[in-house]
Amino acid sequence: MDFGRLTPASSPKRLAGPFYALFYSGQFVLLGVQLPFFAGWLSLNGFTAPEIGVLTGAALIARLAVGPFIAFWADHQDDERRALSIVSGVFAVGAAGLVVSPDKALIAVSAFLVLWAFGMLVPLTDTAVLRADRNGYLQYGRIRAVGSFAFLATTLAGGAALGRFGIAAAAPAMAAAALFAFVMSFLLPAQAGGRGGAKPVSFREAPKLLRAPVFLLVLFAAGLTQGAHAVYYAFSYLRWSAIGYSEIVIGALWATGVVAEIFILVAARRVVRRRSPAVLLALGGGAAALRWTLTAAEPPLAMLFLVQITHALTFAAAYLGSIEFVDRAVPVRLVNTAMTLMSATGVGAVTGLATVIAGFVWRDMGPAAAYLMMAVMGAAAAVLALIAARVWRGGRLFE
Repeated sequence: MDFGRLTPASSPKRLAGPFYALFYSGQFVLLGVQLPFFAGWLSLNGFTAPEIGVLTGAALIARLAVGPFIAFWADHQDDERRALSIVSGVFAVGAAGLVVSPDKALIAVSAFLVLWAFGMLVPLTDTAVLRADRNGYLQYGRIRAVGSFAFLATTLAGGAALGRFGIAAAAPAMAAAALFAFVMSFLLPAQAGGRGGAKPVSFREAPKLLRAPVFLLVLFAAGLTQGAHAVYYAFSYLRWSAIGYSEIVIGALWATGVVAEIFILVAARRVVRRRSPAVLLALGGGAAALRWTLTAAEPPLAMLFLVQITHALTFAAAYLGSIEFVDRAVPVRLVNTAMTLMSATGVGAVTGLATVIAGFVWRDMGPAAAYLMMAVMGAAAAVLALIAARVWRGGRLFE
């Protein structure tokens, strides 16, 4: 596909930020519907908690199996937009399938495609935006925060809209957002997020990452911290609606966490300059241990809103720690592969396995036991991150 014909070669440098921000927005508007409300939509269509766990977990685990190969292929493309367009196309097809699928089997296939493609699209987009930042086109933290703002607006507006029109409206909203992201993939400025002449990774070099002990420590610390959100992502709607919270309240709870996340992302440059990436990961893991222990206790609603503020650490600080580690420690030619491994492990394999197990724990032992499992994962992540902080001196892992 000739992307040069779709975007003028003379696209002003100043348009890179707005276009990538809009591309993020399409992805995160869908996420703003999917995370708080998709479990409710699946339940409406006949899926039980274990079935939701297996479906969600299978899609996330599949990211680990396929993700590194897609990242490797993307690193060898002359135009970074090719991979973004293809994966966002799968994303849009899956979301559209949710609207038209007539039975549970086809709904499951469509949901699998949406969850899998989103998990591939975000690290590919992050890599392109980080490169665009390095190439002088934009500032990563600010552009990534636009996605969080889109998520925030969607959780608030979506809660109100679904409260009025019903949870069935979730699927059409997700389809519209995915289609928007697909269209935006063709409008991204050429070469903004390119390698800038850097040599692409060779097949023989890729395994070097997995032979670096510090990379493995950070990989599993990040994976456990992000994976500790599994119960929150997959089942929080089911519990909170059972308690009696409305869609508006549930949306507001999610929005509270996102506001805290945005605060960290907007201040990203100052935060990462003052802290070691491994220390940020340790903070995220420790906060996860506290957050999910408190959530398991089902505190009063006012306190639950305060607990949601810790999302600034459990997600944003840990996320920034992982990508900053990749940027500082991994050779440029391996950044896409490293970012995808981080996403495939944390938001993929670990979250997927935790979601599958949590679905059965939720059914057999109750929500509190499932959340306490997440707290243990956060504590383990903090330990691994602290070990990484002691052994990594801040340089490249290898050349």
